[in-house]
Amino acid sequence: MRKALLITFLGLVSLAARADHIIGGEMYYNWLSATGSGNTYQITLKLFVRCDATTAQIDADVNITLYDGNGNYFDVLERIPRNDLQKYTATDVDPCIVNPPYVCYQIAFYTTQVTLPFNTSGYYATFQRCCRRTRLTNIFSDDNNVGGSYFTKIPGAQNNFDSNSGPRFSAEKGTIVCANSKFKYDYAATDPNGDSLVYSFSTAYTGGDRNFPKPEVSGAPPYDPVSYKDPFTAAQPLGDKATIDPKTGVISGTAPRSGLYIVTVSVHEYRKGVFIGEHKKEFQFTVENCVRQVVAALPDKFADCDGYVINFVNNSTPNKPYVWDFGDGTTYSTNSLATFPHTYADTGTYIVKLTVDPTSNCGDSAFSTVKVYPVLAPSFDFSGLCTTKPTQFNNTSTTDVGVFDYFKWDFGDAALTNDTSNLQSPTWQYTTPGNYTVKFYMSTSKGCEKEVTKTINIYDKPPFTATGDTLLCIKDPLQLHSESAMAGSYSWSPLYNITGANTANPVVSPKKDTAYNVTFTDLTGCVNTKRVAIDVRDTIYVKTSADSVICTGDPVDLVAEADGNYSFTWTNIDTRQIISRTNTVTVTPVRTGAYYVQVDLGSCNSRDSVFFRTVDPPAAFAGTDSTICYGDKVLLQASGGAFYSWAPPETLTSPRKANTIAWPKETTTYVVTVTDTLGCPKAVTAERTITVIPPVPAFAGNDTIVLKGQPFRLNASGGVQYRWSPADGLSSITVPDPVTNYNRDITYRVKVYTAEGCVGEDDISIRFMTGPEIYIPNAFTPNGDGVNDVFRPMPVGFTKMEYFRIYNRWGQEVYNSVQYLKGWDGKKNGSPAAADTYVWIVGGTNIAGQLVEKRGTVTLIR
Repeated sequence: MRKALLITFLGLVSLAARADHIIGGEMYYNWLSATGSGNTYQITLKLFVRCDATTAQIDADVNITLYDGNGNYFDVLERIPRNDLQKYTATDVDPCIVNPPYVCYQIAFYTTQVTLPFNTSGYYATFQRCCRRTRLTNIFSDDNNVGGSYFTKIPGAQNNFDSNSGPRFSAEKGTIVCANSKFKYDYAATDPNGDSLVYSFSTAYTGGDRNFPKPEVSGAPPYDPVSYKDPFTAAQPLGDKATIDPKTGVISGTAPRSGLYIVTVSVHEYRKGVFIGEHKKEFQFTVENCVRQVVAALPDKFADCDGYVINFVNNSTPNKPYVWDFGDGTTYSTNSLATFPHTYADTGTYIVKLTVDPTSNCGDSAFSTVKVYPVLAPSFDFSGLCTTKPTQFNNTSTTDVGVFDYFKWDFGDAALTNDTSNLQSPTWQYTTPGNYTVKFYMSTSKGCEKEVTKTINIYDKPPFTATGDTLLCIKDPLQLHSESAMAGSYSWSPLYNITGANTANPVVSPKKDTAYNVTFTDLTGCVNTKRVAIDVRDTIYVKTSADSVICTGDPVDLVAEADGNYSFTWTNIDTRQIISRTNTVTVTPVRTGAYYVQVDLGSCNSRDSVFFRTVDPPAAFAGTDSTICYGDKVLLQASGGAFYSWAPPETLTSPRKANTIAWPKETTTYVVTVTDTLGCPKAVTAERTITVIPPVPAFAGNDTIVLKGQPFRLNASGGVQYRWSPADGLSSITVPDPVTNYNRDITYRVKVYTAEGCVGEDDISIRFMTGPEIYIPNAFTPNGDGVNDVFRPMPVGFTKMEYFRIYNRWGQEVYNSVQYLKGWDGKKNGSPAAADTYVWIVGGTNIAGQLVEKRGTVTLIR
C-alpha cells in the first residue's frame, strides 16, 4: 500500500461517465478539544470528481484508516457518510476568448470526529481510491489502473503541536487555462492558527487498483509516487515554464500544450520558524486550445548583444494596429508584422512593450527585455581529437561590456547524460570515433547570452592521406606524398633507396617491388599507418587488334591491352596525328592505313600497331519505282553485288535471285539486301516501291425492267473512259450514259478504263415489259434453293413504290417495304412463317403520276 495526498481539480471538460471519474483530493484536520485520554479532531476528506459523474458513481460513504506516526496500524473509521456535494464551474470567462471551454467539476465532502491518544509521533489519516482518469498528459495512466492516496499528518505532542489545526486549500473555483499562453492561478491555502506557509510543487501518489478500487483498509505510509512522462516531473508538473510562488501559492507562467495535467501542491507549515508539518492537495488542470481575438506575442528577450541595432520580431495576431514602446522614450506605430530594426543610442537594459489593437476592448500587450551591450562574439577552439587522449576545449569568446559569468558546454556525446561542463576551458574524453556536435552557451554579467555550435570529428587513428599503390619504371625515381589536416610528424620505412624518410614527401628509387609504410603521429601521440606498394617494372607490354579488312566508311574500335595501368597514346601512322590518349578509341578510316599505340611508364615504353585495308561496300540498286494495275505482274531487277535477298518474299517468284517476278495485291515496297565477295562483309539494302492501282470499280447499273416502247438511259461509273457492247439500240458506245430504244430483253457489257490505263468490266440485264403494270406471282417457295425464294411485285412503268404490305389470315401484318424489287423471304420476326395463304396489297405511282393499287393473295409453299 502507498502514501497518498489530496488533489484539487481545475477545469474539466464534460465527458461520458466512466470508471475514471476521480480527479483529485485533499484531507485536512481541525483540533477540537483535549480530554484526559487524548485529543479530539475533526477530519475532512474532499474528493474531486468529474462533472459528468452521477450521484451513484460518487461514494456514498468512505473508510478512513489511522496509523501512528511510525506507520503502525491504529484503527479504521468506517462508513463515514457523504455530508455535502458541491459543483463548481468557471464563471469568470474572458469575453475575448472566441471559443471558451466549459470548465466544471464536483467535490464530495466526508467529515467525522475521532479522539486519539496522546503520543509524540502523531497520526496519519489516509484514504485510497481508484481510478484516475485516463489519457493524462503528464503521468502514465492510460491502463485505467492508477489510483490515488490522500492523507493528512496530525503532529504529535512535541511543542504542543498536537493541538494544532492544519492548513487547507479553500479557494475552490474553476478556471480557464489556455495552451501555450501566459496564465496565473491563485491557489493559496489558509491556516486557522495563522501559521506561516511555504508552497512548492510535489509528487502525486498511487493507491488502489481495478481489483481493489476502494480498499476497506488503506495501506500504511510511505506511498509510491506516480510515474511522470518526460519532460514533466513532480517539481515541474506543467513543464519548465510554469512555477509556483513559494510565499503566495500563485501558480503562473506559460501553460503547456493542451491536455489534462495532475498537479500536486505541498504547503509547509511553520510556527515561529519551527516546522509543524506538510499538507498536500492534488488537483487537475485542464489546458485548452483557446483562440483569443487579439494576441500580443514577441520573444521574451533580445539578448544576443550584437550591436545597437535590434531587429524586432512581431508574432502577434495579424491585420491589427501595433504600437511599440522601446523603453528609451521612443515609440513606433505600424500595421505590419514584418521584422524591423530599431537603433538604441546607448547601452543598457530596456523593457519593450508591444500593444496590439490598443483601442479595442480585447486588445493585448506583451513585454520583452532588450540587452544592448555590444558586442558579444561567441567562439571556441579545440585540440586533441583522438580517443586515446582528452579533447581540450577553449573559450575564445569576447565581450566588450561586462564579464562572462556563466558557461555551459554540451559535448554532444549522445550515449551519456553527463556530457556537460560549466568550466570556461574544459576537457572531455571521447571513447568512440565519430562526428559530435558541440554546443557552447555563455552569458555575461550584463545579461547577454549566445550559443555557438561546431561539429568535430573524433578519431581513434588520425586521418591522413598517402600515395596509393603505384607502378614505377626501374629507371625512374618516385616522390611519395602524405598529408593530414592535423599537425604531426611522418616516418617512412623501410630505409631502402629512400631520401627524406622523416618528411611527408620522400623520394624513393627501388629496383625491385617494395612496400613502404608511412606512420603519421599527431601532436597528442595518436598514430595511424598506411602502406604504399610499388610495383617496379623493367619492361612493359602493350597489344592491340590484329590487322584486318574493313568496309570503307565503317567505324572500328581500336583497343589496346597492357600489363599495367599506363598512359596510352594512339597515333595515325599516315598523318602522324595523335588521335587519343585512352586505351580505346573509335576511328572511321576512309582509306587503307595503319595506327600504332604507345604505352608509357616514366622512362619505360612499348608499342604495337594495327593495319586496316578498306574495301568499298556493295553498290546496291533495286530499280526505279513503278505503277501497275491490280492483278498485273512486274519484273524486279537488282544489281551491285554477288548475292541478293528480296523481302517481303510472299508475292515473289524467286526472292533469292537478282531478277524476280512480283505480283503485289497492294502497294508494296520491296527491299533487296545485297552482299558481295570482295572483302567487305557489310550487307547493303536498296528499295523499290510498286504502286498498285486498286481494282477498277466498274458498274453498269442494276438489272432492271423497262416499259416496252419507252427509251431508257444507262448510267455506268468507275473510270474516265467507257466502251459498251453490243451496240444494238444504243445511242453511243463510248459515253457512260447512252440511251437504248431496244424493245427486246438484252444484256449490255461495259468496259471501264482509269487514267492509268487499268480496265474493269460489268454488265446490266434489261427486261422490256408492257405497262404501266404491276406484275406479281400467286405463290412462292422460300426453301433456299435460289428459285422463287422471295415474293415481290415487279412494277413496270412506275416511278415510285408507295407501299407493299402482307397480312396473315388473322389480319396481322407480317411484312412491309417500299424498296424497289425487294420482297418477303417468308419469315416473321426472324423465324419461318407457316405455309398458308396470305393477303397482299401494293401501291405505286406510274409515269403518268397516277397512284395505282392492287390487292391479292399469295400461297407460301414449304
